[in-house]
Formats: sequence, structure tokens, C-alpha cells
Amino acid sequence: MSCTEWQSRVDAYVDGELAPDEAQAFRAHAAHCPDCASVALAQTEAKNAIRRAGQRYEPSSELRARVLAGMRASTQRRGVTVLEPSRPKSLSWPPWPLAAAAVILLAAGLFFFDGRNQRSNSLEELADLHVTNLASSTPVEVVSSDRHTVKPWFQGRIPFTFDLPDLQGTPFILIGGRVTYFHQEPGAHLIFAYQRHMISAFVFRDTPQLSIAKTSFSDRATSFNLQTWTHDGLRYVLVSDVNAAALQQLASLLQRH
Repeated sequence: MSCTEWQSRVDAYVDGELAPDEAQAFRAHAAHCPDCASVALAQTEAKNAIRRAGQRYEPSSELRARVLAGMRASTQRRGVTVLEPSRPKSLSWPPWPLAAAAVILLAAGLFFFDGRNQRSNSLEELADLHVTNLASSTPVEVVSSDRHTVKPWFQGRIPFTFDLPDLQGTPFILIGGRVTYFHQEPGAHLIFAYQRHMISAFVFRDTPQLSIAKTSFSDRATSFNLQTWTHDGLRYVLVSDVNAAALQQLASLLQRH
């Protein structure tokens, strides 16, 4: 499939509407196509920004109490029409607070099932972040191989701290890092070089929406390997096309710190 055809399907890919084999084919294509990867990155970041904006203002307990009180008052004034299955012509719209509540419950149900689907696809989504970020023009915001420069840069930008290992004498080189978001959770995205490969190291707070059942994962379609673990309330995830042994070696270095 050509780039033009793939770019017309990026929306469906970002929204998770492609079939699993098509999604894997796109990831394999984006791993070697900066143009398609950049388009996917831009749309992913836009989608994450919309999600964050939607979480910016949350209804207070006082608002909830007023809505419930309005529903009760409206029900008492107008009564509730009981719909009999054998008399469909008696169907009538409920008072607006009840209709609003039904919409809210429907939206909450969709969010719940969407959340379950997002958690089941967390590993694939992190692999997508790895590919799209490396294809962008600014894969890192702080460029340095010095851990004492990279670690302090994150202070005040993410709600936690983490340690980086001394890589001197190892085959790994710290390239830098940037702030990233995953399921509305801010975290650190570190980039390490290994020979001619790049490794993404994600660090987030270990929250329920980031629960990952597996500790390792291999995607044969894209040749990606993944390692993940938790420590002191933080979730670490490594993603790269390096072999599993090299990824485990870097994981061991990070786990010591």
C-alpha cells in the first residue's frame, strides 16, 4: 500500500478502528516511513490534547447534588410515565433531567468499555508512541548523554522523580528525553542508543489505567520487543527493535537504580 493510501487511513488507525492485521501493517510501514509516522504522531498528540482538555474541568459534588435534586423535584412535579411493551403509542420523552442523566450514563458506559479496550492495547499503543516520536523532527526536548543533566530537567515537568544509571562501560548511550502523555498521564520518555538502534524508555506513575498484565511482549510484524516492570509506584516500559537480550540488559541497569 502506498503512502497516499496509508495517510488516508491514519484517522482510522489513531482511533483504533483498523483491523489488527491492518494496524500491524501500518506500524511496520511507519517504522520506515517518516512522513506517515509524522502524520500519525500529530494526530495522536492532537487526540491526547483533546482528552486532557476534557479532563480539565470536572463537575463538583455540589453540582452533582443540584442535578440530583432537580431530577427528584421534576419527577415529583410531573410524575414518571411507565411504558407498557404492549402499548408503544404511549411512549413519551422523560423530563429533561432524566434524559440528561441517561445521556451521562451512556457516555460513562462508553468510556468504561473504551478504557478496558485501551488497557488491553497498552503495549501496542506504547510501541506506536516509540515509532511516531522517533520519526518526529524533535524526538527529545533535552539533548544530553549526561544523566545529571537529563534527570533534573524533568523536575517540575512531571509529578514524580526517577533515577538514571551510569552507562559508562556499557553498550548503551543516553540521547535525551521529553515529557510525554499516555492515557492522560504525564511521564518521561527517554531515548537510549544501542549500536544503530534506538530504545524508548517510558516512566509513568503506576496507575490503574496503565495496568499491563504482561512483563514482556514481542510483535513479529514490526520486530518490536517490550519489557515492563514496576518499582516504588512507578511503571517502566522499554520498547525497541533490538533483540530481547539487549533490552533485558538495559532493563537490569535501570532496575538497579
